[in-house]
Amino acid sequence: MSTVSVAEANRQLSQLINRAAYGRDIVVITSRGQAKAVLLGMDAFDQLVGMEAYSEHPLPPINEFRQRFQEALTEAGYVNRDDILALTESVRQERAQEVGSLSSPQ
Repeated sequence: MSTVSVAEANRQLSQLINRAAYGRDIVVITSRGQAKAVLLGMDAFDQLVGMEAYSEHPLPPINEFRQRFQEALTEAGYVNRDDILALTESVRQERAQEVGSLSSPQ
């Protein structure tokens, strides 16, 4: 985490944005020695917002989660073990393709 004054942030805004976005630095911007704002990259922001949303919805007990998950699978048409295994394999393959396309040069 870095701390810079408003004047310094004004002079180095582009560099600070790059540090936040690519260097994953969090920059505290101060005025007269008091923290006034924070500059952070989108990944950090998404994590922060995601955690906030997550904390608003506590997890159900595991037995209730299993029951609700099974009900959702049945409602979606996955009623037996083979259907669920086929779904799992399909999701695994799709995820592997997504990961492969992200790591391939464009």
